[in-house]
Amino acid sequence: MKYVEVFRHSKRGEGKGLSEEGRELARRARALLAAHYALCISSPKERASETLEALGFERYEIDEAFTAVNPWEPFDTQVTKLAQARGIIPLAACWEIPEALAYLRMQGETFLAALRRVSRRLPDEGRALVISHGGILEAAALRGCPRYHLDEIGGEIGFCEGVTFKFEGENLAGVEAKRLGASEA
Repeated sequence: MKYVEVFRHSKRGEGKGLSEEGRELARRARALLAAHYALCISSPKERASETLEALGFERYEIDEAFTAVNPWEPFDTQVTKLAQARGIIPLAACWEIPEALAYLRMQGETFLAALRRVSRRLPDEGRALVISHGGILEAAALRGCPRYHLDEIGGEIGFCEGVTFKFEGENLAGVEAKRLGASEA
């Protein structure tokens, strides 16, 4: 088995980087991490690399495959309007717009292919840590769930929370959400 842990970046400040609150949240999130990673990868966005650094990692790769994308982008106007009208997050609104959900699934599969590529580089029982972005993270994680429904991973992945993707060869063998407890968040 190989493990690719993907965490959402921490909270941003006014600019592109992390806020002080975001750096502190990342430090608290260290408790969710494994003792060792064979590979650390960051999205090219500043907030992602700063999250890795706040987690205590100085050496990492940048990979464009893990950049920020809106996994329902062609349907953003519809999704946003529905989310506002219903008082729900945009990600949850995708389940009520079939075309947006189909696009979300496709984007999740694309992200999952990038995770498979990372897993191929790991030794048996090896672990990688990837810092990426919300929305696309959930879209990929749900590919490992029977019903492809947000409640199967406990809802939206928060800042500095993540998902462990378990690979057996090329096959996704399971996913597990890694959540900050109330005392850590």
